Amino acid sequence: MELILISILVLGVGAYLGAVADRFSYWFHVSRGMMWRKHCIKCFSFDAWMTYMPVFGYVLRRGTCSSCNEKLPIAPVLAEVVGVLSIGFIWFFGWGAVLPTNAMEVLNAALALFAMTGMLVLAISDLVYDEVPFAIYLLTLAALIGRIMIFSEASVFAFSMFAGIVSGFVMSILMIVSKWRWVHAHDILLGILIGIIVGWPGFFITLAFAYIFAIFGGIVDWGWGKRMWKGASSYGLYLFFALAAHAVLQVISALA
Repeated sequence: MELILISILVLGVGAYLGAVADRFSYWFHVSRGMMWRKHCIKCFSFDAWMTYMPVFGYVLRRGTCSSCNEKLPIAPVLAEVVGVLSIGFIWFFGWGAVLPTNAMEVLNAALALFAMTGMLVLAISDLVYDEVPFAIYLLTLAALIGRIMIFSEASVFAFSMFAGIVSGFVMSILMIVSKWRWVHAHDILLGILIGIIVGWPGFFITLAFAYIFAIFGGIVDWGWGKRMWKGASSYGLYLFFALAAHAVLQVISALA
């Protein structure tokens, strides 16, 4: 029973981290005045269920504004769901199903949560606005490197830094080959982060997945005759999808 309660608490934290990431993305690109509260894009009224109950608020309101019945955007809810999945993955396959018991474990958890939230902000920014806030990128990179330096051996740190360099070099080649049409400068930055997280062999697996998702996305865009969302032309979107697929493979391998 205790494990179940702790798991519910952890997943709830993940949902709120996703909500915070969504609001920070909105803050960086659109409005500081509406940072902490989700609003209807038609009448601009604030919905308490959507604001204070991640995921469930959207479900209980059936995805519509309580004031004007306008269909609410699904992007914030997706960010919350991704937060749940991300922290669930980190919790059950990273820290173990126990609460931090000392200062070093708390620091480890805090750095992991900070890096995860930063990655969510970068993913949302790339998807919705086709750009990434550089300040958040640097903070996320610092959290990842700091966590590896403090809690890993020197060989692991060197391997991760090498993976980041290789990943950045490969993404730079792709940007040059594509003539800046579908791989942009911020995709190089995202590639470096992903390389540090999964290592250089894992990066090439992720890159292969990204191409598969990019082909699928192109087919969908061609079939619909229009882009589904603004940032769909950015390669970073497919890199994040590929990173999620890589994590799913790790879960399947761990459970096998």
